[in-house]
Amino acid sequence: MIKDSQFAIPISYGSTEVIDTGKWGFQKPHPQFLTAPCQEACPAGNSIPQFLYLAQKGEYGKALLTILKENPFPGICGRVCFHPCEASCNRGEYDESVSINALERYIFDTTIDQEPNLNPVQNGNGKRVAVVGAGPAGLSCAYFLRLLGHKVTVFEAYREAGGIMAYGIPEYRLPKDIVKKEIARIMALGIDIKTSSKVGRDITFDALNEYDAAFLSMGAGISSSLGIEGETFEKVMHGLDFLMRVNSGSSIPEGKDVIVIGGGNTAMDVARSSLRNGCRVTIAYRRGRPEMPAIKDEIDDAEEEGVQFEFLIQPVRINMLPDERLAVTFRRMKLGEPDASGRSRAIPVEGTDFIMETDYLFTAAGENVDLVSLPKDLTKNGLIYVDTFLRTKNAKMFAGGDVIDQPRTIVTAIGAGKKAAISIDLYLKGVSPENMFSGIRVGDKGSLSFEAYTSGGKFEMFRAAQKVVTLDKLNTLYFEHSERVKKRKLNRETALQNFQEVNLGLLAEEAIASASRCFTCGTCNYCYNCYFFCPEGVILLDPIKGTKYVDYDHCKGCGTCAKSCPRSVVVMKEL
Repeated sequence: MIKDSQFAIPISYGSTEVIDTGKWGFQKPHPQFLTAPCQEACPAGNSIPQFLYLAQKGEYGKALLTILKENPFPGICGRVCFHPCEASCNRGEYDESVSINALERYIFDTTIDQEPNLNPVQNGNGKRVAVVGAGPAGLSCAYFLRLLGHKVTVFEAYREAGGIMAYGIPEYRLPKDIVKKEIARIMALGIDIKTSSKVGRDITFDALNEYDAAFLSMGAGISSSLGIEGETFEKVMHGLDFLMRVNSGSSIPEGKDVIVIGGGNTAMDVARSSLRNGCRVTIAYRRGRPEMPAIKDEIDDAEEEGVQFEFLIQPVRINMLPDERLAVTFRRMKLGEPDASGRSRAIPVEGTDFIMETDYLFTAAGENVDLVSLPKDLTKNGLIYVDTFLRTKNAKMFAGGDVIDQPRTIVTAIGAGKKAAISIDLYLKGVSPENMFSGIRVGDKGSLSFEAYTSGGKFEMFRAAQKVVTLDKLNTLYFEHSERVKKRKLNRETALQNFQEVNLGLLAEEAIASASRCFTCGTCNYCYNCYFFCPEGVILLDPIKGTKYVDYDHCKGCGTCAKSCPRSVVVMKEL
């Protein structure tokens, strides 16, 4: 049924002279499904055009279920994800990208009191799987394994589940009640969790072999050493240790000078947390601002709140002064050729040493994995070695998240957890993953579709939709230019008074307006251009099902429908 579009007239925002006709007679219009670049860029493989379409219609419960098919943490990702989807959004090349991240948060916040029916498989023959680590990778793996009907036991070293989400991100970015809500939804699926249970301390690694399979996702909780003199002074603290004290309510420095070493998200969180305790904060980074690995929004917010930045300097020595302040000797750096990370190499400049005094020094120069309890044949270069399917050299052991060689972000860990769950399910069924993975990939950047994996007869439809649609394949004549919905935030004075959440989310009208900006690339959203423009009237509507179909007996193959389709979902093919 057409509903609101019943008496609509399509409007072009540019000249329609580019719409030509041809291929008469032997080519006919057919629907095609393509992958939107935002969805391809999402490590969790979120069905972004679909949940934005539902959000536009105000169907937030359905939008939440759409996200939960691929990502168990919409409330968390909607707050702290580095949103690569927005960087790949076709709309960004047209005017400004859609506020996808804020909309994911809005959908979660609007439906926070709903209990969605996730319909896990009821499988009496489900296998027993152990998951080591209850961070984003481990909990995601457990979530998808339960949806597939397996029995899951999670071993977590700390007293509470959540990993970096619970212990490493301050409340002003990620409120703890949001983390608890998301974890509770996962646990409600019937997952057994054993907290304060560390492999190598409370249980042996060999005990994991009693399970049918195991997923290793212990995280990277050991702060890297600076390797300089004076690093062991009491007033020199690892950034992660400091954040754990912040999140647990332990006493932390107040009203002092603080220097933070590092340029990642941990450094930003340490700096901004220190500001909220009345400290004067300087971040020292050995490269320039463009090379900082932290999320750009976090860098900008830190600067807006009053953090000072010193670039191209590196600590070389720490001394304790008579008044118990620290004298940190820095050396200036210059940038050289790119290193293995792709960033310009930082090169020390001899004869440029200088001293900065501070009360406390926090180090946030990276984290390492605790591999002491693991067999040596599973590790390589300080990480667990896995193949494309996250399999280790032990046939029943899989690994993902920060313990393997992949970007250390929450959404990347979520994607790894999902990939591992699918790999484990295939292993337990005795099925090779090669062909299956090629059929459920979302574009070419590594993410997978859980919906495709569990879709049964729709599997081939997903395989056919893997081609990514670019802006030049869209007909932008039918899209009006509009501005991106701006983020609402607390003002600086209010934000620095305590740890209340800084970003305020979208208002209802802002959410509708923002979702309406989505091009829904590669997906039909029933704009009915093909119906209105067809010169022969052979595109017909089913008033009951609300669907479209083509009367091929009378279609002349002019191609007008394909040319007038804004989203590249109509293609001319030979019958």
